[in-house]
Amino acid sequence: MATIKRVEIQYRGIFQKNLAKYLGSDIVLIASRMGQTGFSNGRYSDSPERNGIPCKYFAFVSPDLDEEELEAECGAKLDIDEANISVVLDDTMVKGVEPWGWHGIRPINEKVVAGGTMLVVSRRQPEELLKWVERKPFSWNLAILQGDASFAGLWVNKDDLTRERVLGALAAIDPALISIEAVEGYLRDKTHDERRVQAARAAYDEVRGKQRPVAAGEGIRWPYPIPELPKWNQFREGIVVQAVPRHFEIGPNGQSRNEQFKRFTTRTQRPVVRFDLCTKCQLCWYDCPDECFDPTPDGLYDVNYEYCVGCGRCAEVCPVEECIVMVDELEFEDNKSPWEHYKRDKAGYIAWAEQKKGNRRVWYPFVTGTGMEYREGRHVPEGERKAAHRPDGARSVQGQGVVVEDPVPTGPGD
Repeated sequence: MATIKRVEIQYRGIFQKNLAKYLGSDIVLIASRMGQTGFSNGRYSDSPERNGIPCKYFAFVSPDLDEEELEAECGAKLDIDEANISVVLDDTMVKGVEPWGWHGIRPINEKVVAGGTMLVVSRRQPEELLKWVERKPFSWNLAILQGDASFAGLWVNKDDLTRERVLGALAAIDPALISIEAVEGYLRDKTHDERRVQAARAAYDEVRGKQRPVAAGEGIRWPYPIPELPKWNQFREGIVVQAVPRHFEIGPNGQSRNEQFKRFTTRTQRPVVRFDLCTKCQLCWYDCPDECFDPTPDGLYDVNYEYCVGCGRCAEVCPVEECIVMVDELEFEDNKSPWEHYKRDKAGYIAWAEQKKGNRRVWYPFVTGTGMEYREGRHVPEGERKAAHRPDGARSVQGQGVVVEDPVPTGPGD
């Protein structure tokens, strides 16, 4: 029976498309140097791949089949049934993915087979990631490649050596798929840059022998129902497709959203709001492209985390320093209403918000794709409103929003 090794590369649409595509083709070309046959394709060839939507590229390698046979065996599906190695380029996806063209919030390790490996680019420990990952009835492996999510998308190619490092890590996981010698030779011939060769070797040394075995039953019981589509022979004549239910009342959860499409698996960060600093200016509600801010009876705006995609627009336009700050999604356990928490326990909520925000803010330079820098945040005393200012040549994703020259007005009743 022919041997086929299947690799899925899970990435976030737009932001990591180029990186995933290059990795898929790299695996094929490196495997061919080892006398194997390879084939790579993307799950969506014509998808808009909206910002952050979980997407996949695939690479298939076989020492037995020729190219036509391998493509016939692996090229006819939108998704694969199993993966020997699953590469996760953004660790926030371990909380689950709801990809475009499919539906249901699905476990990140759904396709990993017994004895297979999931490789995650992350600075977190395996135990921190496993608390989000579905349990399996068999043992498998988790490997961590130390690093941050790399932005290498349709318009930006952030050349931070993530591409080379992932190739080195794959060689450490399965030398029969691609060997480190073949990786080094490929990079040396392709790039003539020893720095890239050394990056691959360093990642190989980092990951080799350091995979974390995950025992059968270790992980969580998956909390989200996975819809089962009807078979072709289950459709009935004259069947009616029900309209998506809508409701329009004012207040939390009151906007006209499709409640069947949660969207939150799209985000890598979420906004944390200090309601005590809010001036009720309505800019977050007005500018949110996904209508995630709900008006509340007291004039504030609740965030519906089920639908927020983490674009950061609200933090960008907020005129008050530290009022809305974008924070790493893996810091949060659930999607409960922050406003309800605030109304129930104002002091407790403020303490919670400050703990989640920490003291580090991420700033992206005005020229995209050139990296990011970290700046120190500020703990603002309760009710102290100051205009937000941005440094020259940078825009804020975590924290500070637009520059406001005039004093910040207080809202009605403040």
